Amino acid sequence: MIPPLCFITDATAPAPVIEQALAAAAGGAGWVQLRDKTLPDPAFAALARDLMARLAPLGAQLVINDRVAIALAIGAPVLHIGQSDGDPAQIRQRIGPDMILGLSVENEAQLGDVPAGVDYLGLGPIYATASKPDHAQPIGHGGFARIAARSALPCLAIGGITAQDAAAVKSAGGAGLAVVSAISRAPDMTAAARHLMQSWMTA
Repeated sequence: MIPPLCFITDATAPAPVIEQALAAAAGGAGWVQLRDKTLPDPAFAALARDLMARLAPLGAQLVINDRVAIALAIGAPVLHIGQSDGDPAQIRQRIGPDMILGLSVENEAQLGDVPAGVDYLGLGPIYATASKPDHAQPIGHGGFARIAARSALPCLAIGGITAQDAAAVKSAGGAGLAVVSAISRAPDMTAAARHLMQSWMTA
């Protein structure tokens, strides 16, 4: 259910979001998360609809970040929320049983607040990262391993992740990698995605 590579779009990267998303999907990213904190809802919804249609032929699914109403309106297959985006249990009731729901977890204490209905966790940041300046304290691979060991849910590693992290994440029981700059800032984004996938498969 959880693909080993999730690409999170980078609104500040040189390449347009659509170009980033399609390149990542062509390189093997099974999920593409649309994340933009400033784009107005109508524009975000239009972009999401377009992106979802373009990803489907490439075998990739769209993940909506934070915006519950838009995920519902467009019938997105996956919604990812952070710690400050509302009560996950209430959001699960709102979106119904079929949409996949992911939750960001930044430390071990937050595991106690993960309700039934959450399908996977995004654990991190592993490292400090410029793509999200307001990130929590980095947990490193040791923190990822401790949190993943305490949860029965699939866990994606996030936060400054590169192909070099694949082996450590996989050996810690991680389900995959969620990356931003490793693809969006690469000279060849499709090749970067392929390299990440290959690193995961051979780890």
